Amino acid sequence: MTPRLPTHRLRHFTIAALLAAVAGLAPAQPAADIEAQLARIRALQQQRPGDGLLVHYEAMTQARGGDRAGAVATLRRLLERGLGLVPMADMGFDTLQDEPGFREVQAQLLAQTPRTPDAPVVLRLLPASARLIPEGIAYDAKRRTYYLGSIAERRVLAVDRQGRARALSTPADALDAVLGLAVDAARDRLCAVTSNGFEDGAQQQRRNAVVCWRLADGRRTLRVAVPEAQQLNDLAFAPDGSLLVTDSMASSLWRVGLDGRANRVGADGAFRGANGLAIAPDGQVAYVTASTGILRVTLPGGEPTRLPQPDDVVSGGIDGLYWADGGLVGVQNAVNPGRVLRFDLADGGTRIAAATVLQSHHHPDFAEPTTGVVVGGALHVLANSYVAHWLPAGRIDDSRSPPPRPPAIVAVPLRR
Repeated sequence: MTPRLPTHRLRHFTIAALLAAVAGLAPAQPAADIEAQLARIRALQQQRPGDGLLVHYEAMTQARGGDRAGAVATLRRLLERGLGLVPMADMGFDTLQDEPGFREVQAQLLAQTPRTPDAPVVLRLLPASARLIPEGIAYDAKRRTYYLGSIAERRVLAVDRQGRARALSTPADALDAVLGLAVDAARDRLCAVTSNGFEDGAQQQRRNAVVCWRLADGRRTLRVAVPEAQQLNDLAFAPDGSLLVTDSMASSLWRVGLDGRANRVGADGAFRGANGLAIAPDGQVAYVTASTGILRVTLPGGEPTRLPQPDDVVSGGIDGLYWADGGLVGVQNAVNPGRVLRFDLADGGTRIAAATVLQSHHHPDFAEPTTGVVVGGALHVLANSYVAHWLPAGRIDDSRSPPPRPPAIVAVPLRR
């Protein structure tokens, strides 16, 4: 999830921030800034003329600026490319719903996204959990327990194999919305990101922190506030036990050491659209999802570079990202209704050689899939987050249809 700014729904806010990250501008600016954003996108197209994602972003920006006919014409340039880029209403294209030709283009793009076999559902939570609005997921193999972070209930839940949930966090933990989660098996602990950065309340007091618990007894062992952050989002453990944490709103990356100190990695704002991240097993390199692709950074303090990729690969707009079997697996939900992709790396992990759709958006349980966790030979994906039901005012939008259903976890194979 990559939120910011007051808009009607969290998803709309996400898209505004995503476009701003592409162009290096603040979201929701006047017409002059829309033109500047288009100029930035078109300059990037000069550098990468075959990058279809930039065409998608160009159309999205035109739609936001009121050039609806131009946006439809731009979208036509994506036809027959089979990239899986789909202009959905709640993904920045709501103003085009009645524009002549839009529905036709949208239907064609949807038809050009092949359906994969539906991955099996490994767990459904009990009905009482339907209004959690979960965004992050982790797994403790030792206890065969999943952990979910709730945006709506502002807590962390432990879930057994029967779908029964119990609270791991307590009111004393003083959590805001819980986003990324990760288990450190070597040290038997769970850490989570908590933030109010994408809610209206941040305008009065902004709160961002990393909180950790000991899994043996659920005792909180660490709370690290990051007052300089705008909206912390996801996290991953390095082999030495330190954490990398993305700040999506500020386009930055943080490292939280075992001593509880938080320090920036690279320059402030160097990770445009930072969201999910994965650390290579040797701990020397991290990969961070960004608005237009995947960034690679050498640790402990290098500057990021975007991974080169073939023109038939779309690696931008990814939420959760994971290292798996020598490659990367990501949940893409900002430019597609929601799918899982595998990225094969080459040249020592410095470029993307190819991408494979492991699970298409057609899965009947997918409703804004966000993140996952590698368990054995599969990515166990939080299939239905319903994050777009969450309003910046800090409540669920009950006018949305259909209403949230209990969370489901889907086991997407790491290879097809």
